[in-house]
Amino acid sequence: MVDQRVGWGELPARARQAVVQRFGVVSSARTVPEGITCRTALVLTTATRTVFLKGVPVSDRQGVAAQRTEVRVNGAVRAVGPAVVWEAVAGGWHLVAFDHVDGRHADFAPGTADAGVVAELLGRTRQCQVPAGRGVPPLVERYGAVLGPGDAELLAGSALLHTDTNPHNILITSRGGRLVDWAMPAVGPAWVDAANTAVRLMGFDWETREALAWLRAFPEWERAARSARAAFVRVVTDDATARFGRYAAEENARFLALLATG
Repeated sequence: MVDQRVGWGELPARARQAVVQRFGVVSSARTVPEGITCRTALVLTTATRTVFLKGVPVSDRQGVAAQRTEVRVNGAVRAVGPAVVWEAVAGGWHLVAFDHVDGRHADFAPGTADAGVVAELLGRTRQCQVPAGRGVPPLVERYGAVLGPGDAELLAGSALLHTDTNPHNILITSRGGRLVDWAMPAVGPAWVDAANTAVRLMGFDWETREALAWLRAFPEWERAARSARAAFVRVVTDDATARFGRYAAEENARFLALLATG
């Protein structure tokens, strides 16, 4: 979560003016506290529509790059996520507006009914095609420092991955799940998002056997070679250890539990 969200009234006047020119006078503005990739996140209501607006100062190069990535891949993921309706630079801020999704964050508690909705959503996500020429990097690029011999080949794939399926990025609506915040997409094995989600479920106190049973419902995971699964767990845990040291131990143990599947 960002330490300090910038509220609607705190945005530069030129940024607010650009929003009003596009969508009309803002009658209500609600700050969304969840998320780590933007400085402002707002649900804005005007006389004609409600939009979700996110933005970062243009001086935040990493944040701008993440938002531009979302815009680039948006056309490929509209079947599972909200559409981008506007992008602009104004008042020293990079701003992106999306169709508002009327939903709540997914419940990852043990026994939740949302588990089936999340599984169905990830199944639909597998149908999204990697956008041609949009520069979505291979998954292995983010683990380059810890790749061993043959790991790159084992973790090659052609699926468009979200890679951050935490409950704040999954919205539950009356029509099913929606997957938001495509700031870190990658191309890789089709089972990676499901595997990452199973680890998230364990982090929300699911019994390991229950999380693994949930994961086994994904055919792509069941078909994956054990060597590929092992390579994935190895690079993820080695990367986490290199970056976070002993603080990564608990999460790493959950990833290692993935290898208990057949």
